[in-house]
Amino acid sequence: MNRSVTAVIGVILAVVLFVAVNVFANNALRNARLDLTGDGLYTLSDGSRAILGSIEEPIHLRLYFSEKLANDVPQFKAYGTRVRELLEEYANLSGGKLRLEVIDPEPFTDTEDEAVRAGMQAVPLPNGDSLYFGLVGRNTTDDEQSIPFFSQDKEQFLEYDLTRLIYNLTDPDRPVVGLITGHQMNADVTRLMRLSGQGRQPWAIVDVMREIFELKLIDLAEGPVPGDVDVLLLVHPTGLDDLALYRIDQFVLGGGNAVVYVDPHSEVAASVGRDPRRPAPPQPATSELEKLFAAWGITVDGEKFVGDYAAAQQVNAGYPGNPKIIRYLAWLQLDGGNLNTDDVITSRLGPMVLASAGSIVKLDDVTTTVEPLATSSSEAMLFDTEDVRVGPQPDRLLEMFQADGVKHIIAARISGPVKSAFPDGAPAVPPPAEDAATKAEDTDKDVDEDAAEPAPPALGESQGPINVIVVADSDLLFDQFWVRRQDVLGQSLSIPIASNADMLINALDNLAGSSDLISLRSRGKSARPFEVVEGLRRAAEQQFLAQERELREKLEKTQQSIADLESRASAGGGALLTAEQQVAIQEAREEVLKTRKELRDVQRDLNRDIESLETQVKFANIGLIPIVVAVLAIVLAGLRYRRRRQRADTARG
Repeated sequence: MNRSVTAVIGVILAVVLFVAVNVFANNALRNARLDLTGDGLYTLSDGSRAILGSIEEPIHLRLYFSEKLANDVPQFKAYGTRVRELLEEYANLSGGKLRLEVIDPEPFTDTEDEAVRAGMQAVPLPNGDSLYFGLVGRNTTDDEQSIPFFSQDKEQFLEYDLTRLIYNLTDPDRPVVGLITGHQMNADVTRLMRLSGQGRQPWAIVDVMREIFELKLIDLAEGPVPGDVDVLLLVHPTGLDDLALYRIDQFVLGGGNAVVYVDPHSEVAASVGRDPRRPAPPQPATSELEKLFAAWGITVDGEKFVGDYAAAQQVNAGYPGNPKIIRYLAWLQLDGGNLNTDDVITSRLGPMVLASAGSIVKLDDVTTTVEPLATSSSEAMLFDTEDVRVGPQPDRLLEMFQADGVKHIIAARISGPVKSAFPDGAPAVPPPAEDAATKAEDTDKDVDEDAAEPAPPALGESQGPINVIVVADSDLLFDQFWVRRQDVLGQSLSIPIASNADMLINALDNLAGSSDLISLRSRGKSARPFEVVEGLRRAAEQQFLAQERELREKLEKTQQSIADLESRASAGGGALLTAEQQVAIQEAREEVLKTRKELRDVQRDLNRDIESLETQVKFANIGLIPIVVAVLAIVLAGLRYRRRRQRADTARG
């Protein structure tokens, strides 16, 4: 057999072996994964794995992704691949309970109509086509959950959104929120009562909650928190005795989650009873749960509120016909850097409006983790609540203001193991006063009936990590601070102007899920910018702005000097400038040109550094590896040639 035949057979065998290895790997190693990304982007967290393991009935997922159209939009193409591969990982780990179907809704097809009916959000492309990129999940009882569009801006919460969708399909019942409030929120007024003209209009936040959750009013004087409550919501809790606090304590220790809005000075409560048109008994303006807070590892001073110069809203402190716009340090607008973008509750919130908010302080040597959700700026200080009890005094607060340089925590997530706030068990409650008739009736009752339902044993510590959200302001839920009502065709519509309600809904939605879902946090992004390049770019912009500011100041001085020279010439009775004045103006103009040239040189030099670094990075990623491989190939070829020569020389010798 000659060498050519041997070479052909070798090539054929190599091709067969290559195909066989690929077929074997595609089947035998289908579920094998090796995640080498920095943030483990394709490795699901333990919480997601636990929820996938709890699926009892099949769930059908349909990913609508316009893959062909995305070929012309690289960012959509890359992120679409990222989402699809992560969903495939979900399906692989579900034990066959998740069925993934990827659909390309091409324009003017039945699949596009199907995507529209499923509620998918279309993104128009420059060529006039519509790109779809969303997900629909359906369980065996035809309950549906959807993500209308996958925005890359929310990539760090991609796993949370997907796991939440799956969890909601495994438990489709509406979560129950138990409400305890010291405000007159009119949450007991139903829609039917309003249509019949009974009762006052509830706060807008009540209607928002009822759209998503089953809302129950809780009276702790009647007994413990009902067992069907998923999340306990306390809004400005006032007048709670030790027994009520004990029942809240036991609910949280037993694994119940809570969202708490307390207030050092509630402007809404303080205003009740002041309006002569609506007489009502006064309400306590301060709410606190210090006994519970101490057990949870925090404190909120009921005599202090946060004033923030940077976040203060501007108000009109003048009179009709004489407006005076001034910062009111007690009314804050928090957004951007004030909100925790790494937590699902506050990651995508717009501005939030607060009034006389308190400060949450973590205590020393505690077992809980206090994660800030909303903070003031460092241009803030704590004021006494007495400074606002008599009414708004913007001027006085500004006069007293001295920033303490502290970013005060206004909202926080608290988690971790805790001890009971009542180490000695349930507080002793004196029996209610009884008259003779009541005593006679009680005597006739069977004594065993009273002992039929013994109280559950007191919990001395949490059964697992607690999950509590605390917000040091309750006024932000009042209509005035986040919504505007408008009458349209005889119907009252609520138009949000702030994200106050969004934060509450996010908090309730997050805590109403399982502990596995709550434990999920933000992940990294697949798009990784060149941080050094971005740092150089920011430095260039900052230096450019600094130089531009200096240039503007020089221009203003030059213009002022020219104006002074012209005014002197006019005062001297001459319409023309003297030779000295003309020389001075010419020198000033030359100085401006010189400064502008320096400015261009600085910007060009900094851009040169950026371009040089980008070129080096591109060369390392694109050219360096092929060059290294080529050099290695040449070296190996040279060594092989040398060995052949040596063998040939040996054979001839």
